Amino acid sequence: MAGQEAKYQKIINWVRQEIADGSLRSGDKLPSEKELSERFGLSRQTVRHATGELEAQHIVSRVQGSGTYIGGVRQLVYEPRYMSVAVLSTFYESYIFPPTLKGIERVLSKNGFSMQVSFTDNRVTREREMLRQILEKGNIDGLIVEPAKSALPNPNMDLYREVQERSIPIIFFNASYPQIEAPCVRIDDQAVARRATQLLLDAGHRKIGAIFKSDDRQGALRYAGYLDAMMIGGGEVHQRHVVWVDTPMTTNLGALEDYLFQRIEGCSAVMCYNDEVAYQVVNLALKRGLRVPQELSIVGIDDSYLAGMGKVQLTSFPHPKEMLGRKVAENLMELFRKPDFDGNYLFESEPVYRESVWDLNAQMIYKGAADETPQREDS
Repeated sequence: MAGQEAKYQKIINWVRQEIADGSLRSGDKLPSEKELSERFGLSRQTVRHATGELEAQHIVSRVQGSGTYIGGVRQLVYEPRYMSVAVLSTFYESYIFPPTLKGIERVLSKNGFSMQVSFTDNRVTREREMLRQILEKGNIDGLIVEPAKSALPNPNMDLYREVQERSIPIIFFNASYPQIEAPCVRIDDQAVARRATQLLLDAGHRKIGAIFKSDDRQGALRYAGYLDAMMIGGGEVHQRHVVWVDTPMTTNLGALEDYLFQRIEGCSAVMCYNDEVAYQVVNLALKRGLRVPQELSIVGIDDSYLAGMGKVQLTSFPHPKEMLGRKVAENLMELFRKPDFDGNYLFESEPVYRESVWDLNAQMIYKGAADETPQREDS
Protein backbone atom coordinates (compact mmCIF):
# COMPACT_ATOMS: atom_id res chain seq x y z
CA MET A 1 0.00 0.00 0.00
CA ALA A 2 2.92 2.36 0.81
CA GLY A 3 4.34 1.78 -2.69
CA GLN A 4 0.98 2.64 -4.25
CA GLU A 5 0.86 5.87 -2.20
CA ALA A 6 4.41 6.80 -3.23
CA LYS A 7 3.51 6.37 -6.90
CA TYR A 8 0.52 8.70 -7.01
CA GLN A 9 2.25 11.10 -4.60
CA LYS A 10 4.76 11.82 -7.39
CA ILE A 11 2.03 13.53 -9.41
CA ILE A 12 0.67 15.42 -6.41
CA ASN A 13 4.14 16.71 -5.57
CA TRP A 14 4.78 17.68 -9.19
CA VAL A 15 1.52 19.64 -9.44
CA ARG A 16 2.25 21.46 -6.18
CA GLN A 17 5.75 22.33 -7.38
CA GLU A 18 4.48 23.57 -10.76
CA ILE A 19 2.01 25.83 -8.97
CA ALA A 20 4.71 27.13 -6.61
CA ASP A 21 7.02 27.88 -9.58
CA GLY A 22 4.22 29.65 -11.44
CA SER A 23 4.33 27.15 -14.31
CA LEU A 24 0.71 26.22 -13.54
CA ARG A 25 -1.76 28.93 -12.62
CA SER A 26 -5.41 29.02 -11.65
CA GLY A 27 -7.52 28.02 -14.65
CA ASP A 28 -4.71 26.20 -16.46
CA LYS A 29 -5.56 22.78 -17.77
CA LEU A 30 -3.65 19.83 -16.38
CA PRO A 31 -2.08 17.43 -18.92
CA SER A 32 -4.37 14.55 -19.88
CA GLU A 33 -4.39 11.23 -18.05
CA LYS A 34 -2.54 9.70 -20.99
CA GLU A 35 0.16 12.38 -20.93
CA LEU A 36 0.65 12.12 -17.17
CA SER A 37 0.71 8.34 -17.39
CA GLU A 38 3.47 8.44 -20.01
CA ARG A 39 5.43 11.22 -18.26
CA PHE A 40 5.57 9.45 -14.89
CA GLY A 41 5.42 5.85 -16.10
CA LEU A 42 2.26 5.19 -14.10
CA SER A 43 -1.03 3.49 -14.87
CA ARG A 44 -4.07 5.60 -15.65
CA GLN A 45 -5.72 4.28 -12.51
CA THR A 46 -2.84 5.68 -10.44
CA VAL A 47 -3.06 9.01 -12.29
CA ARG A 48 -6.80 9.12 -11.63
CA HIS A 49 -6.13 8.41 -7.94
CA ALA A 50 -3.71 11.35 -7.82
CA THR A 51 -6.10 13.81 -9.50
CA GLY A 52 -8.85 12.59 -7.18
CA GLU A 53 -6.66 13.43 -4.16
CA LEU A 54 -5.83 16.84 -5.66
CA GLU A 55 -9.53 17.50 -6.20
CA ALA A 56 -10.32 16.49 -2.62
CA GLN A 57 -7.69 19.02 -1.49
CA HIS A 58 -9.35 21.69 -3.70
CA ILE A 59 -6.17 22.12 -5.72
CA VAL A 60 -7.80 21.09 -9.01
CA SER A 61 -11.32 20.84 -10.43
CA ARG A 62 -12.45 18.15 -12.84
CA VAL A 63 -14.95 19.06 -15.56
CA GLN A 64 -17.04 16.38 -17.31
CA GLY A 65 -15.97 15.91 -20.90
CA SER A 66 -13.35 18.69 -20.71
CA GLY A 67 -10.47 17.91 -18.37
CA THR A 68 -8.87 18.82 -15.06
CA TYR A 69 -8.05 22.44 -14.18
CA ILE A 70 -5.93 24.14 -11.54
CA GLY A 71 -8.04 25.82 -8.86
CA GLY A 72 -11.69 26.58 -9.57
CA VAL A 73 -13.40 25.70 -12.82
CA ARG A 74 -12.21 27.84 -15.67
CA GLN A 75 -15.06 29.58 -17.45
CA LEU A 76 -14.41 28.93 -21.10
CA VAL A 77 -15.83 30.94 -23.96
CA TYR A 78 -16.44 28.46 -26.73
CA GLU A 79 -14.96 29.39 -30.07
CA PRO A 80 -16.33 26.89 -32.62
CA ARG A 81 -13.80 25.56 -35.08
CA TYR A 82 -15.83 23.27 -37.32
CA MET A 83 -19.46 24.04 -36.43
CA SER A 84 -20.12 20.31 -36.64
CA VAL A 85 -21.40 17.71 -34.15
CA ALA A 86 -21.14 13.93 -34.60
CA VAL A 87 -24.15 11.84 -33.58
CA LEU A 88 -23.89 8.08 -33.03
CA SER A 89 -27.24 6.33 -32.82
CA THR A 90 -27.91 2.60 -32.56
CA PHE A 91 -30.75 2.35 -35.09
CA TYR A 92 -32.70 4.51 -37.49
CA GLU A 93 -35.75 2.45 -38.36
CA SER A 94 -37.03 2.13 -34.78
CA TYR A 95 -39.97 4.38 -33.82
CA ILE A 96 -37.84 6.16 -31.18
CA PHE A 97 -34.89 7.38 -33.20
CA PRO A 98 -36.25 9.37 -36.20
CA PRO A 99 -38.05 11.93 -33.98
CA THR A 100 -35.09 12.01 -31.56
CA LEU A 101 -32.67 12.78 -34.38
CA LYS A 102 -35.10 15.36 -35.73
CA GLY A 103 -35.05 17.12 -32.36
CA ILE A 104 -31.24 17.08 -32.27
CA GLU A 105 -30.98 18.45 -35.80
CA ARG A 106 -33.39 21.30 -35.14
CA VAL A 107 -31.41 22.63 -32.20
CA LEU A 108 -28.02 22.18 -33.88
CA SER A 109 -29.24 23.89 -37.05
CA LYS A 110 -30.70 26.77 -35.05
CA ASN A 111 -27.28 27.30 -33.47
CA GLY A 112 -25.44 27.11 -36.80
CA PHE A 113 -24.08 23.57 -36.44
CA SER A 114 -24.21 20.74 -38.96
CA MET A 115 -24.83 17.14 -37.87
CA GLN A 116 -22.80 14.08 -38.90
CA VAL A 117 -25.00 11.03 -38.21
CA SER A 118 -23.77 7.44 -38.05
CA PHE A 119 -25.61 4.27 -37.01
CA THR A 120 -23.93 1.51 -35.04
CA ASP A 121 -26.70 -1.12 -35.43
CA ASN A 122 -26.20 -1.63 -31.69
CA ARG A 123 -22.82 -3.29 -32.35
CA VAL A 124 -19.72 -2.32 -30.37
CA THR A 125 -17.45 -3.19 -33.31
CA ARG A 126 -19.37 -0.77 -35.52
CA GLU A 127 -19.27 1.84 -32.75
CA ARG A 128 -15.48 1.47 -32.57
CA GLU A 129 -15.17 1.95 -36.32
CA MET A 130 -17.25 5.15 -36.15
CA LEU A 131 -15.21 6.53 -33.23
CA ARG A 132 -11.94 5.85 -35.04
CA GLN A 133 -13.18 7.70 -38.10
CA ILE A 134 -14.25 10.65 -35.94
CA LEU A 135 -10.84 10.80 -34.28
CA GLU A 136 -8.97 10.45 -37.57
CA LYS A 137 -10.91 13.26 -39.23
CA GLY A 138 -10.83 15.44 -36.13
CA ASN A 139 -13.39 17.83 -37.57
CA ILE A 140 -16.11 17.92 -34.89
CA ASP A 141 -16.80 20.18 -31.92
CA GLY A 142 -18.96 17.75 -29.92
CA LEU A 143 -20.18 14.16 -29.76
CA ILE A 144 -23.71 12.91 -29.03
CA VAL A 145 -23.99 9.16 -28.46
CA GLU A 146 -26.65 6.54 -27.91
CA PRO A 147 -24.58 3.64 -26.50
CA ALA A 148 -24.39 0.21 -28.09
CA LYS A 149 -25.37 -2.66 -25.75
CA SER A 150 -24.94 -0.37 -22.77
CA ALA A 151 -25.49 -3.11 -20.16
CA LEU A 152 -22.55 -5.19 -21.41
CA PRO A 153 -18.77 -4.67 -21.17
CA ASN A 154 -17.63 -2.27 -23.90
CA PRO A 155 -14.13 -2.37 -25.47
CA ASN A 156 -14.27 1.23 -26.74
CA MET A 157 -13.51 3.16 -23.56
CA ASP A 158 -10.01 4.02 -24.78
CA LEU A 159 -11.48 5.86 -27.77
CA TYR A 160 -14.03 7.72 -25.66
CA ARG A 161 -11.25 8.83 -23.32
CA GLU A 162 -9.22 10.02 -26.31
CA VAL A 163 -12.20 12.11 -27.42
CA GLN A 164 -12.36 13.66 -23.95
CA GLU A 165 -8.61 14.26 -23.88
CA ARG A 166 -9.03 16.36 -27.01
CA SER A 167 -11.49 18.49 -25.00
CA ILE A 168 -14.41 17.42 -27.21
CA PRO A 169 -17.58 17.38 -25.06
CA ILE A 170 -19.52 14.09 -25.02
CA ILE A 171 -23.17 13.75 -24.07
CA PHE A 172 -25.16 10.51 -24.09
CA PHE A 173 -28.85 9.93 -24.69
CA ASN A 174 -31.18 7.11 -23.59
CA ALA A 175 -28.34 5.46 -21.64
CA SER A 176 -24.67 5.93 -20.77
CA TYR A 177 -21.52 3.95 -20.06
CA PRO A 178 -20.64 3.98 -16.34
CA GLN A 179 -16.92 3.95 -17.18
CA ILE A 180 -17.13 7.35 -18.90
CA GLU A 181 -17.79 10.50 -16.90
CA ALA A 182 -20.17 12.34 -19.22
CA PRO A 183 -23.76 13.60 -18.89
CA CYS A 184 -26.80 11.72 -20.15
CA VAL A 185 -30.30 12.82 -21.19
CA ARG A 186 -32.91 10.07 -20.88
CA ILE A 187 -36.31 9.08 -19.62
CA ASP A 188 -36.30 8.10 -15.94
CA ASP A 189 -36.40 4.38 -16.70
CA GLN A 190 -36.63 3.20 -13.12
CA ALA A 191 -39.42 5.63 -12.28
CA VAL A 192 -41.47 4.88 -15.40
CA ALA A 193 -41.27 1.11 -14.81
CA ARG A 194 -42.22 1.65 -11.17
CA ARG A 195 -45.28 3.63 -12.26
CA ALA A 196 -46.23 1.10 -14.92
CA THR A 197 -46.09 -1.72 -12.37
CA GLN A 198 -47.95 0.37 -9.80
CA LEU A 199 -50.69 1.00 -12.36
CA LEU A 200 -51.23 -2.77 -12.56
CA LEU A 201 -51.13 -3.10 -8.78
CA ASP A 202 -53.74 -0.34 -8.47
CA ALA A 203 -55.95 -2.33 -10.82
CA GLY A 204 -55.88 -5.23 -8.37
CA HIS A 205 -53.16 -7.40 -9.96
CA ARG A 206 -50.69 -9.15 -7.67
CA LYS A 207 -49.06 -11.78 -9.88
CA ILE A 208 -47.41 -9.53 -12.44
CA GLY A 209 -44.92 -10.88 -14.96
CA ALA A 210 -42.35 -8.70 -16.70
CA ILE A 211 -40.24 -8.74 -19.86
CA PHE A 212 -36.98 -6.78 -20.06
CA LYS A 213 -34.07 -6.32 -22.44
CA SER A 214 -30.87 -7.83 -21.13
CA ASP A 215 -28.29 -5.94 -23.19
CA ASP A 216 -29.04 -2.30 -22.37
CA ARG A 217 -29.02 -0.30 -19.14
CA GLN A 218 -32.64 0.72 -19.66
CA GLY A 219 -33.62 -2.91 -19.12
CA ALA A 220 -31.74 -3.11 -15.83
CA LEU A 221 -33.21 0.18 -14.60
CA ARG A 222 -36.74 -0.82 -15.58
CA TYR A 223 -36.28 -4.11 -13.78
CA ALA A 224 -35.26 -2.15 -10.68
CA GLY A 225 -38.41 -0.03 -10.98
CA TYR A 226 -40.56 -3.14 -11.34
CA LEU A 227 -39.03 -4.63 -8.19
CA ASP A 228 -39.50 -1.35 -6.29
CA ALA A 229 -43.22 -1.29 -7.04
CA MET A 230 -43.76 -4.99 -6.39
CA MET A 231 -41.98 -4.96 -3.05
CA ILE A 232 -43.70 -1.82 -1.80
CA GLY A 233 -47.10 -2.53 -3.32
CA GLY A 234 -47.50 -6.08 -2.10
CA GLY A 235 -47.06 -7.86 -5.41
CA GLU A 236 -45.87 -11.45 -5.55
CA VAL A 237 -42.28 -11.38 -6.75
CA HIS A 238 -41.22 -14.59 -8.49
CA GLN A 239 -38.11 -14.60 -10.66
CA ARG A 240 -39.68 -17.27 -12.86
CA HIS A 241 -42.16 -14.61 -13.99
CA VAL A 242 -39.36 -12.28 -15.19
CA VAL A 243 -38.23 -12.81 -18.78
CA TRP A 244 -34.97 -11.43 -20.18
CA VAL A 245 -34.46 -11.06 -23.94
CA ASP A 246 -31.74 -9.37 -25.98
CA THR A 247 -32.34 -6.82 -28.74
CA PRO A 248 -32.64 -9.29 -31.67
CA MET A 249 -35.13 -11.40 -29.69
CA THR A 250 -37.45 -8.43 -29.14
CA THR A 251 -38.17 -8.24 -32.86
CA ASN A 252 -39.53 -11.79 -33.02
CA LEU A 253 -41.01 -12.96 -29.73
CA GLY A 254 -43.05 -15.50 -31.66
CA ALA A 255 -39.95 -17.69 -31.79
CA LEU A 256 -40.04 -17.75 -27.97
CA GLU A 257 -43.80 -18.10 -27.61
CA ASP A 258 -43.95 -21.33 -25.61
CA TYR A 259 -41.06 -20.34 -23.36
CA LEU A 260 -42.54 -16.88 -22.80
CA PHE A 261 -45.97 -18.13 -21.74
CA GLN A 262 -44.47 -20.84 -19.54
CA ARG A 263 -42.62 -18.11 -17.65
CA ILE A 264 -45.67 -15.87 -17.14
CA GLU A 265 -48.10 -18.73 -16.46
CA GLY A 266 -50.36 -17.84 -13.54
CA CYS A 267 -49.85 -14.09 -13.98
CA SER A 268 -52.86 -11.87 -14.56
CA ALA A 269 -50.74 -9.03 -15.97
CA VAL A 270 -47.42 -8.32 -17.69
CA MET A 271 -45.31 -5.18 -17.59
CA CYS A 272 -43.40 -4.94 -20.88
CA TYR A 273 -40.05 -3.30 -21.61
CA ASN A 274 -41.57 -1.28 -24.47
CA ASP A 275 -44.48 -1.13 -26.91
CA GLU A 276 -42.73 -3.36 -29.43
CA VAL A 277 -42.66 -6.14 -26.85
CA ALA A 278 -46.17 -5.39 -25.53
CA TYR A 279 -47.70 -5.36 -29.02
CA GLN A 280 -46.32 -8.83 -29.74
CA VAL A 281 -47.40 -10.19 -26.36
CA VAL A 282 -50.97 -9.02 -27.04
CA ASN A 283 -51.03 -10.77 -30.41
CA LEU A 284 -49.48 -13.96 -29.08
CA ALA A 285 -51.90 -14.06 -26.14
CA LEU A 286 -54.91 -13.65 -28.45
CA LYS A 287 -53.52 -16.35 -30.71
CA ARG A 288 -53.40 -18.71 -27.70
CA GLY A 289 -57.04 -17.96 -26.89
CA LEU A 290 -56.39 -15.66 -23.94
CA ARG A 291 -58.67 -12.65 -23.58
CA VAL A 292 -56.82 -9.36 -23.35
CA PRO A 293 -57.23 -7.62 -20.97
CA GLN A 294 -59.73 -9.74 -19.04
CA GLU A 295 -57.36 -12.72 -18.61
CA LEU A 296 -54.06 -10.97 -19.24
CA SER A 297 -53.50 -7.23 -18.74
CA ILE A 298 -50.54 -5.66 -20.54
CA VAL A 299 -48.73 -2.33 -20.14
CA GLY A 300 -46.13 -0.91 -22.53
CA ILE A 301 -43.63 1.93 -22.50
CA ASP A 302 -43.02 4.54 -25.27
CA ASP A 303 -46.62 5.26 -26.40
CA SER A 304 -45.52 4.59 -29.97
CA TYR A 305 -47.76 4.14 -33.01
CA LEU A 306 -47.90 0.44 -32.07
CA ALA A 307 -49.91 1.32 -28.97
CA GLY A 308 -52.86 2.32 -31.14
CA MET A 309 -52.69 -0.64 -33.50
CA GLY A 310 -54.04 -4.14 -33.21
CA LYS A 311 -57.20 -5.58 -31.74
CA VAL A 312 -56.38 -4.29 -28.26
CA GLN A 313 -54.91 -0.82 -27.90
CA LEU A 314 -52.14 -0.49 -25.34
CA THR A 315 -52.02 1.50 -22.16
CA SER A 316 -48.52 2.95 -22.34
CA PHE A 317 -46.11 5.54 -20.91
CA PRO A 318 -44.85 8.04 -23.52
CA HIS A 319 -41.17 8.37 -24.40
CA PRO A 320 -40.24 12.04 -25.01
CA LYS A 321 -38.62 11.26 -28.40
CA GLU A 322 -38.24 14.62 -30.16
CA MET A 323 -38.20 16.56 -26.87
CA LEU A 324 -35.36 14.33 -25.71
CA GLY A 325 -33.45 15.04 -28.91
CA ARG A 326 -33.89 18.78 -28.44
CA LYS A 327 -32.80 18.58 -24.81
CA VAL A 328 -29.62 16.61 -25.48
CA ALA A 329 -28.58 19.12 -28.18
CA GLU A 330 -29.47 22.09 -25.98
CA ASN A 331 -27.38 20.66 -23.16
CA LEU A 332 -24.45 20.17 -25.51
CA MET A 333 -24.69 23.85 -26.46
CA GLU A 334 -24.56 24.70 -22.76
CA LEU A 335 -21.47 22.52 -22.29
CA PHE A 336 -19.77 24.55 -25.01
CA ARG A 337 -20.55 27.75 -23.14
CA LYS A 338 -19.88 26.47 -19.63
CA PRO A 339 -17.85 23.26 -19.18
CA ASP A 340 -19.01 22.71 -15.59
CA PHE A 341 -22.68 22.70 -16.65
CA ASP A 342 -24.55 19.63 -15.41
CA GLY A 343 -25.87 18.22 -18.67
CA ASN A 344 -27.77 15.33 -17.09
CA TYR A 345 -31.55 15.36 -17.45
CA LEU A 346 -34.33 12.89 -16.64
CA PHE A 347 -37.76 13.02 -18.30
CA GLU A 348 -40.83 11.86 -16.41
CA SER A 349 -43.85 10.20 -18.02
CA GLU A 350 -47.59 10.05 -17.42
CA PRO A 351 -49.66 7.05 -18.60
CA VAL A 352 -51.90 7.14 -21.64
CA TYR A 353 -54.84 4.87 -20.76
CA ARG A 354 -56.35 2.67 -23.45
CA GLU A 355 -57.88 -0.80 -23.20
CA SER A 356 -55.11 -3.28 -22.33
CA VAL A 357 -55.52 -3.23 -18.52
CA TRP A 358 -58.39 -4.89 -16.65
CA ASP A 359 -59.49 -3.63 -13.25
CA LEU A 360 -59.90 -6.82 -11.22
CA ASN A 361 -61.77 -4.97 -8.48
CA ALA A 362 -64.37 -3.25 -10.66
CA GLN A 363 -64.40 -5.80 -13.52
CA MET A 364 -63.94 -3.12 -16.17
CA ILE A 365 -61.20 -1.64 -18.33
CA TYR A 366 -58.86 0.32 -16.08
CA LYS A 367 -58.72 4.04 -16.88
CA GLY A 368 -56.97 5.29 -13.76
CA ALA A 369 -58.27 6.90 -10.59
CA ALA A 370 -58.99 10.20 -12.35
CA ASP A 371 -61.58 8.65 -14.65
CA GLU A 372 -64.84 8.55 -12.71
CA THR A 373 -66.97 6.97 -15.43
CA PRO A 374 -65.10 4.02 -16.98
CA GLN A 375 -67.02 1.85 -19.37
CA ARG A 376 -68.16 -1.40 -17.81
CA GLU A 377 -67.72 -4.54 -19.88
CA ASP A 378 -68.79 -8.12 -19.46
CA SER A 379 -66.12 -10.15 -17.75
